[in-house]
Amino acid sequence: MKRVVVLNVLALVAGGLVAWAVPPRDTLIIGARTDIIVDLDPARTYEVFTNLIIEQYYDALVNIVLEAGEVVARPGLAESWEVSEDGLTWTFHLRQGAKFHSGREVTADDVVYSFHRSLALNFAPIWILSQYVPEADMIQKVDTYTVAITTNQPVAELIIGSVVGFQGISSIVDRELVEAHATVDDPWANEWLKSNDAGSGPFILVEWAPNERIILDRFDDYWAGPAGVKRIIFIDIPEPAAQKLALDKGDIDIAWDLLPEQVDLYRGMAGFIVVEGPNWGIEYLSVNAGRPPFDNELVREALRWAVDYDAIIYGIQKGAAIPGQTIIPKGMFGHLAETPFHKDVEKARALLEQAGYGQGFEVELLSSTAPRRVAIATQVQADLAEIGIKVNITQMVSAQFYELYRAQKHQMLVAGWGVDYADPDSLAKPFAHCCTTGPEAPVRQLAWRNMYADCETTALVEAAAQELDAGKRLAMYEEIQRRILHQGPYIILYYPLNQVVTRGVVQGLELNPMLSFTEFWQVVKTG
Repeated sequence: MKRVVVLNVLALVAGGLVAWAVPPRDTLIIGARTDIIVDLDPARTYEVFTNLIIEQYYDALVNIVLEAGEVVARPGLAESWEVSEDGLTWTFHLRQGAKFHSGREVTADDVVYSFHRSLALNFAPIWILSQYVPEADMIQKVDTYTVAITTNQPVAELIIGSVVGFQGISSIVDRELVEAHATVDDPWANEWLKSNDAGSGPFILVEWAPNERIILDRFDDYWAGPAGVKRIIFIDIPEPAAQKLALDKGDIDIAWDLLPEQVDLYRGMAGFIVVEGPNWGIEYLSVNAGRPPFDNELVREALRWAVDYDAIIYGIQKGAAIPGQTIIPKGMFGHLAETPFHKDVEKARALLEQAGYGQGFEVELLSSTAPRRVAIATQVQADLAEIGIKVNITQMVSAQFYELYRAQKHQMLVAGWGVDYADPDSLAKPFAHCCTTGPEAPVRQLAWRNMYADCETTALVEAAAQELDAGKRLAMYEEIQRRILHQGPYIILYYPLNQVVTRGVVQGLELNPMLSFTEFWQVVKTG
């Protein structure tokens, strides 16, 4: 908290720091927890907040935006694209005149170099690209303003758009600038790019002082036009209470990490705006479908009727959640808006009786030590007691929790999942793609962890990813969700909400369901 008092609001003036009593009209001040950032090289960035920063000063071929409540792929550095008849080669046509912050024009050489660089560095997020484009020679320059990307299988347009629009491994860097900072020991200039800017986005990275601040200045030559503010300053304020204090005092314009109960205090309050929208995360319970009693579908269905969803959404989450029970959240292409389950003790008991467990049973429920997860586990414990199931909650640190989960050594647990790229494929695969639960399984995602294998559904997941007809693809994902809704090892509890609070002078902020794609380019301050 003392940091807020001491720093107040920072600006760079003649290379030094100065404090203002009130944030100036052309500067957007955001209080946020920034300690997640360890590296700003786009080939390595993976965390949501780090990619949010990258989003402001890099561009990608495709822009992932929210339109009419649904996220879609729109032109970015590529103004158009088309696919070959066999569905394997996507040709991207670059907009002419787009400039890097160095003043150089963005060309096909930069695009090819950027993708080749990400593949060569092979950092953790590269799988998003390499699952479909594993080799550098699959990305080729056609001419100065045209690039062809060949995939290892036909993929739907939204998939390729989401992959080449992923801000990070698909960010386009200034080839000449990066090469100028390469060394024999560091041929891709990874060390330099950890804290320097080689982008073409609407803002320029001026400074990153770890655990203190990030300063971005407007790039006036941005191809889509200058941003609405001249400067953005992210001030590191780790604690939600300190962010609230800074917002109340007027030291910051946006509090990025308030708790739901803090957000509620600002609803209808003069001088403040609550900005919220769907988050493509999923909060869920899961059971080990490979071991009794959860190998019985009737038992799994009984659990879905036993849980008090409203108590979790409106009690524990204070309404900071969107009701949903399918594995593709609201706003994403393919979402199935079916929520058949609600608390019905009699129906749950009848299903247990039918399954041969009328006398109930005892089970261990694993939870991390996160307060929200513990609260959910406690609610579930009470709910299942009403149908004769004794739940013993075991809390553990996240590292231990996930070690057990990844080894299939749980009975039941509460957890969450996020979206890696803006296509239903990124959720159908972890939740539904599994044909064997043995150690030979090549991909060990959620279905495998929960020992749920369904080869027919797995084949449908693979076919949906390759289907180019949007209507047919939609029907496939709806069928996948219906199967998992009733047969899978999950009880989907809700989709979280993205929530921030701004001062009333902040206008135009819209939160992307993939929070890292949120843009500040269109944000303005009216005072």
